[in-house]
Amino acid sequence: MPVFEDEIELATHLKEMLGPKFKAIYTNVNLASHKFYDDWEKWWGGNGPLAQPEIDLLFVSSDLSLLAVELKYYRPVKKAPVNQPYYSGIEEALALLKFGVTCVSLWHFYDFDVSEDVVKRYVRNCWGLTGALGLRINYEAFRIYGRQETDFKQISLSSLSEVTPLFSPYGTSNPLFGNMDNKKALDFIRRALRIPTP
Repeated sequence: MPVFEDEIELATHLKEMLGPKFKAIYTNVNLASHKFYDDWEKWWGGNGPLAQPEIDLLFVSSDLSLLAVELKYYRPVKKAPVNQPYYSGIEEALALLKFGVTCVSLWHFYDFDVSEDVVKRYVRNCWGLTGALGLRINYEAFRIYGRQETDFKQISLSSLSEVTPLFSPYGTSNPLFGNMDNKKALDFIRRALRIPTP
């Protein structure tokens, strides 16, 4: 039986576990549910960017920077070693860049029931793809053995060994950070969630 029921439960758990290290953490932020399109039309007219995808984790750092994370939770299924392909989440992570946040990360979590061989093959392939293409997202992978912070292990991208996790949403800066529409989207996120501008 998997440690978590789904990605939503995992995101909620990570928020509670990592909360003391950040000013705030928000889970499953759906901009459309905050009347994004109405707000865009009111202030800027025309058609705004799509309010997609949902932001799985939104970290507010001590300097009030916003850092977004797309997360995927891999679990074994009856007819396959895991429930999704090695490249899951790349498209969502890339789309998060358009919200103007400081950094975007893709975090893959592997349940303890997923074989070590599958974990290593998936991590190697995803890191190889994101790294070779120079994608401006920060990729990290983790193993989950239980619900305590000590039950999480990070997969070292250089050696594929398990190490103490950093859970850092920092890294490569968003190349779309200064784009005008992205600044407007970031401003909307701050207003909708009542996060002050630094």
